[in-house]
Amino acid sequence: MSATPKEVRVNITFRNTDGTEPLKNYATEKIGNCIQKFTHHDTEAHVVLTVEKNRQIAEISCLSNGKNMVAKEETPDLYTSIDAAVHALSGQLRKHKEKITSKH
Repeated sequence: MSATPKEVRVNITFRNTDGTEPLKNYATEKIGNCIQKFTHHDTEAHVVLTVEKNRQIAEISCLSNGKNMVAKEETPDLYTSIDAAVHALSGQLRKHKEKITSKH
């Protein structure tokens, strides 16, 4: 049985700030690793990174097995916001995966 790699497409939108390559790579890597742990199929995630004065907001949404998962976090640092949103998303994905596997 050959395992085909799952593809995770991450679309990033920047609001009120310029998107830098290190920030794009960081978000793509963190979100990709999180989603690959919990899904067994190709998935697309949408990320909105917003800067409003001292507020740095990361919002992640993805559709997994017909359920839309959304995580939104706000901190003074954009990298910390991404980490917190990924942590919240992984909790939602873990709970959904446990619910799906317990029914089988």
